[in-house]
Parts: sequence; structure tokens; C-alpha cells
Amino acid sequence: MTKILYGILYLFLTGFLVFYLFFDNNFINLKLEKFREFLISKISVKYNIKDKSRLKIISGILDWTQTIIIALVLVFIIQYFYLGNYTVPTSSMYPTIKPGERFFADKVSYKFREPERGEILVFKEPLFDKERYTKRLIALPGEYVQIKDESVYINGVKMDIDRSYFNRNTLQGDNVWKVPEKGDRIKLVDGIFRIDGRLYPLELIRERLKENPDLLKNIYIAGAEFVLNDSIDTGPIYDRGILSELINGNEVVLDKDYYYVLGDNSGNSLDSRYWGFVSEKRIMGRMMFRFWPIKNIGVVR
Repeated sequence: MTKILYGILYLFLTGFLVFYLFFDNNFINLKLEKFREFLISKISVKYNIKDKSRLKIISGILDWTQTIIIALVLVFIIQYFYLGNYTVPTSSMYPTIKPGERFFADKVSYKFREPERGEILVFKEPLFDKERYTKRLIALPGEYVQIKDESVYINGVKMDIDRSYFNRNTLQGDNVWKVPEKGDRIKLVDGIFRIDGRLYPLELIRERLKENPDLLKNIYIAGAEFVLNDSIDTGPIYDRGILSELINGNEVVLDKDYYYVLGDNSGNSLDSRYWGFVSEKRIMGRMMFRFWPIKNIGVVR
């Protein structure tokens, strides 16, 4: 149902953009011109303006204002629904992406299909819920993922990837994680948490949260044991609403799929090895086309 609604929305928006940008839009221009004439007549009557030169200046101002507003609306529609304009400030995806390079991201595809392994995702990071991260999709919902001997294993099979990934998993050592999928039940068995540089066991952090729920936004996981469906090891989910329920001893039934992502520059990337998984609701699009610097312009893979 959701994809049908997205389809209707994008069909309408695309039709509007194609009509306005590429076809005869005299109808729209005539309507806008009549509206400008109406505004000018109202202004001239209200302020008793009869000088034709002054009315011409007002008409010019209204014309420029209309042009700017239309341009802003078109840019907003294109960037919000179709193409995101992003930059990567760090070296976490080097050498695929260098710091400071700028890209267009496709924001349409994932409205109609699921992300595919190997694609470079743009998403809202789960730690601070503010910044946009860019990482490569490695493991899909329901798959088992492990990093061993600088290689990635999916469902026990070594992936054929021409780069090394270091096992710097600070949360569960060498354990195999199942990537959570919609319908999985997750609970927190035990853990150590950090607030302002100090470490607290699960029971103590639970008591502190009861006293001051606002501490939740400053809690970070130093080491924890997350379990799916009573017996399957997995990594953390940092979405704060879910994390709060888990810390308080509740089991949560997940209503979204999750993904495991890594930076290409494994030695310098804060990614799923540290903070777990990316919810599908956080994914904003896929990195598609590098447009700056001009010498490196082209499709990103």
C-alpha cells in the first residue's frame, strides 16, 4: 500500500515537473500574469499610486519575486523527492570517496525497491540522530555477518571483496551477528554503558534512567549482549526509543528492517562494527553521481 501511495505521489510530481519544465507553460504564465496585474491594481488603489513608472517598478519587483519563488519551489521538490546534494567530510570511504567531494544521491529508488548489497547508502546516523553518514551496504536483513581475518563472511560464506575489513568490533568480539529484520524480537541480556566518560552496569544505568529519563540521549554502549528471538546473537540498535525499552528490561518486536554497513576505509570508519545497524527508516538514498571536483566527475560505485 505504501509503495502504491509513493507511486501516485511521484507520478503526480514527475508529471508536474515535466509539464512545467519541458512543455508549453503559457497557461501557467497567463494565470501568474493575471495574478500580478491583480496585485498591482490592489497596491495602486491602496497606496494611491498613479505614476506609470512607479507601477512598472512594482511590476518588475513582483515578476522577480515570482521567478525566485518558483525556482525555490522547484529546487525544493527536486532535492527533497529526487536528488540529494551531499558532501563527505571524512576519509571513512577512501579511496572510493575522498573528503570534500560532492555528490548527487538518488532518493527515489528505495521508495520502490529494497537496498542491494554493495550500494553506498546515505543515512541519518543513529548515534546522535543529526549527521548524515555515507557507508557501503554489506549485510541485508536476516543475514548472519562476521568479520574474520580481515574478510567479511555472510551466512558463513567469505565475501569476494577487494578490500580488507578489520575486526574492531568493540561490542561483541568475534561473535557472529544476525542482522535484525522486521518481526524479530530483540532483548538486552546484559551490558556496560558510558555516560560522560564513566562506565555503568545495566542495573545501575536502569536506575539512573528512572531518576532522569533525559540521560538516555547521552548513553553509549561500551559492551552489551543483544539477543534476537531468545537465542540469536546480534548487535546494538541505537534508536533511542527502542534502546530505552531494552534497558528497562522489555523485549521489543521490531517493525522495521535493519542493515549492516561499513566504510571502505576500514581502519578509519565509525560504522556498524561499533554502533550496530541502520534502520530502513533512516536511509535517505543511495550515492549515485560525483559532480565535484570536476576532474573526478562520474558515477560512484
